[in-house]
Amino acid sequence: MVCNGSRGLRYAPFLCLLAFMVLRSFAQVDRADLSGTVTDPQGKAVPGVHVTVLQPANGISREAVTTRSGTYEVPALSVGTYSVSFVANGFATLTIDQVVQTEGRTRTLDATLRIAGANQQILVAGQTAQLDQTTDALGGRAESKQVRDLPLNGRNWSTLTALVPGAVDTGGSNQRSIRFAGRGLDDNNFVFDGIDATNIVNQAQQPFVRIAIPTDAIEEFHIETMLFTADNGSTPGAQIAVASKSGSNTFHGGVFEFLRNSVLDAREPILPVRLPFRLNQFGGDLGGPIVRDRTFYYFNYEGVRQTYGQPLLGFVPSPAFRAQVAAANPALVPVLNAYPTAALSPVAGNPDENRFSGSGRQVDHEDSAMLRLDHHFAASDTAYLRFNFDAAYSDAPVAEGGDYLNDRQLVTSRPVNGELETLHIFSPRWMNELKFGFNRGNVYTTNQGQTNIPYTVAVSGFTTLAGNQYKPGVGNSYSYIDNLTLIRGAHTLKFGVEVRRIQLNQGNTPSGTITYSSLKNFLTNSISSATYAAELPINGLRKTSVFSFVEDDWKYRSNLTLNLGVRYIFFNLFHEVNGKAIPFDFATCGPAGFCAAGASFGQPNTLDIDPRLSVTWAPHALHGKTIVRSGFGIYHGDGQLDDQNLPISNEVGQYSLSSKTTPGLSYPVTPFLNGPGTVSARDDDRRRKDMYVTQWGASAQQALPHDFVGTLSYVGSKGTHLLTTSYVNLIDPATGLRTYPAFGQVQWRGNVNNSAYDAFVGSLQRSFSNGLLFSANYTYSHEIDQDSAGGGDSDYPQNPACLPCERASGDFDVRQVLSANVVYELPFGHGKSFFSQPGFASAVLGGWSVTNIVAARSGLPINVTEDRSSTSVATGYTTNQRPNIVPGVSLIPAGGKTVATWINPAAFTPVTGSGYGDAPRNIARGPNLWQADLGLARRIPLTERVQLQFRSEFFNLFNRAQYGLPQADSSSSSFGQIVTTVNTSPVGTGTPRQIQFMLRLEF
Repeated sequence: MVCNGSRGLRYAPFLCLLAFMVLRSFAQVDRADLSGTVTDPQGKAVPGVHVTVLQPANGISREAVTTRSGTYEVPALSVGTYSVSFVANGFATLTIDQVVQTEGRTRTLDATLRIAGANQQILVAGQTAQLDQTTDALGGRAESKQVRDLPLNGRNWSTLTALVPGAVDTGGSNQRSIRFAGRGLDDNNFVFDGIDATNIVNQAQQPFVRIAIPTDAIEEFHIETMLFTADNGSTPGAQIAVASKSGSNTFHGGVFEFLRNSVLDAREPILPVRLPFRLNQFGGDLGGPIVRDRTFYYFNYEGVRQTYGQPLLGFVPSPAFRAQVAAANPALVPVLNAYPTAALSPVAGNPDENRFSGSGRQVDHEDSAMLRLDHHFAASDTAYLRFNFDAAYSDAPVAEGGDYLNDRQLVTSRPVNGELETLHIFSPRWMNELKFGFNRGNVYTTNQGQTNIPYTVAVSGFTTLAGNQYKPGVGNSYSYIDNLTLIRGAHTLKFGVEVRRIQLNQGNTPSGTITYSSLKNFLTNSISSATYAAELPINGLRKTSVFSFVEDDWKYRSNLTLNLGVRYIFFNLFHEVNGKAIPFDFATCGPAGFCAAGASFGQPNTLDIDPRLSVTWAPHALHGKTIVRSGFGIYHGDGQLDDQNLPISNEVGQYSLSSKTTPGLSYPVTPFLNGPGTVSARDDDRRRKDMYVTQWGASAQQALPHDFVGTLSYVGSKGTHLLTTSYVNLIDPATGLRTYPAFGQVQWRGNVNNSAYDAFVGSLQRSFSNGLLFSANYTYSHEIDQDSAGGGDSDYPQNPACLPCERASGDFDVRQVLSANVVYELPFGHGKSFFSQPGFASAVLGGWSVTNIVAARSGLPINVTEDRSSTSVATGYTTNQRPNIVPGVSLIPAGGKTVATWINPAAFTPVTGSGYGDAPRNIARGPNLWQADLGLARRIPLTERVQLQFRSEFFNLFNRAQYGLPQADSSSSSFGQIVTTVNTSPVGTGTPRQIQFMLRLEF
């Protein structure tokens, strides 16, 4: 780490001091701890017991000795299955097999020794039911059995993240459609073997990037949605930690292919015909020893080839109206020509508008590979090197407000992730883990609009036309992580620091917007508002952040554990490497608005201190089968990095025009640029504070018969200093002038919003054993905010002068969510309860398994809006305007909610004055969603070590129509109609019924 005062690193000395003060550190999220208490038959603690933890797959063993109170701790174990032996003088040796260590968790394994003669051994199986006796974190895990066997539509491992408590899948089952516990999308954090695995610019990968981490390369993953401890979390949202597979002393591997064809699928519910679809997903893996018990390798490759005739549904000018506009304003002919002219049908009550129904080709290609090498230098020193590369490509129609025309978008992404990790054990009570990691997220986006102009064109009542634009974006993160664990009696002390260097390289071609507030204004070429931004050359943004913690797992009594920790975070601010960026802020740069080129983006926050506390208690009277837990914590976040780059936009000309201040505004808009009061820079609050979330909760966990574990939880949180997007320098209704007349309407970004979340959660879990895995979660929750749930999720307000007026149920507030999944191996055939002997029945009935996923949720909120011209609003501001409500009129149509009329249009009336509408934000609710997926598989042994597996999977088994939200623009003749499904992609939750086949050869 370089510690100097070079340009843009003015805080480098501070960072280095912090790093060396907490030199040994950071969360061991890709490892697991094992602890417990050893007692004699009378329940008294047994000190001095020699504990040996052996991982048979690779021969690694770890040792510990119980303390005077009979406790032991073995930290930083690799994820996997172990055999644990307890040896003490005067007692029979006890060995517990099949002890599964899961990622990011401390497993409690208590042991009772029997008094016996010399050399007597007792062998028992490990407990399947695992109670969490160390933290009150809300979350869950996906075992390798779930990752490998559950029916995943598109084989995107992120689909499984929707199956944990507190998760909400809005449709699509990818990283950009799943949110957790009332937090924003960019509050989620993804790590792979403890290394940053986000998309850098945004936390989530692109929707078409499904296997940046190959699905078969995942050993398991763990998600903590709330109340995670101080050793975890660089964001306030869900912490998604994935662990990779590694090689072992046994050669293992396989090849597979998944096949889909639309011939076997049901049609989209909104279309009269079935659209073509082809999907091939294929790959293989191989792992084994290079040097037995010393060096191992694991390699994986997966590929995707997918084509789909995506439905296109939108609203366009009728031929008659098109002819009228062309005759009245020939300048608009290029815009008119961009609307489809075929596959049109009339819209009742509006002769100027037609409904377009067509299909467009969607193409997705992806290739992903991973290599991992493990080496054991000695019993006290191990290391591994891992490298991932993914190349993904998408060519698909552009979505505009949920509708599609003929505009297209080409996107490529090539995520890269690599890591070097070493673990040194100084003694059974002192060990250190060191990591170096690299992560790259890059996205190159090309919008191909039919207009061939850089402007998106929005006409009230019609589907928006996309503009042409090319936008490259590359993000890199370099991580140095050091972990130290010390065991002192009943205390397990952990110290941590991560120093992360972040690079963003971004730019774009010219872009702009043109808005017509009515069909009449389009006919007369009277633009309501327009924006334009010149071409932005590639910029280089850099910053260095630090995450650190101190934590104490204190086993105060054998049945009472306190987890006490504090986390310190320094997020820092970006700077542009060549000093080109120009901050703009009326509050700190003065009336001129612009600061000097190269000026600081603001003042970084240096006091992000997050205390964390949890208490777990296992009452003796309940024999250790009941755990009562409670927790509290503060969690700071940096939000979306793409929300911190506004100063680079001010290097080039940006303009904002409206008919209220620019008389005669019409297309083309170029002659009106550079007029008085049209300059519109992007204002980033240089006094912004880092967002933080306060969380609290309590839960009770109970071990149930047949290895089930039930949990009841209450959790709550309050978000403070959340992302806020708005506008300043609006027209003063009293004077008709702007505060700063040289500028137009200026986009503003800060952190003044807040949110609240409360939830009751029930879950029932059974880890895989004896052929059965079961998991079910139910969440009843309510999230309230004022236009922002957190990082990356923020709406513009109806009235920028009244942000509290936006307070309502959040955009992703789903009151009820239920998810369940099952893996069940039928009890027939070799090694099973029935027909275990060779024979006809065993051959026919053996090897079958059934898997199932059920997901259900209540509807998403609907924000009803209306189109208004800038001249009709006193401030000239027209974004997200809402109508007035009609008192006493129900939102539900007289005949009930239908696809044709989901919202009662009579419940709203247009605003007639120059003020704002009185309809609350998110006033209505969309359709509920539920579906069931089923898998049926058969394993056929070919030899002792080689087997063939055939699997059939049925997605949305009952073919329930999964409708999207209705048209919410009350100015449109299609208001209240549902014209799309919840998921316009052919993979993920919300598709019509689809059938998939898989063939796998493995050894």
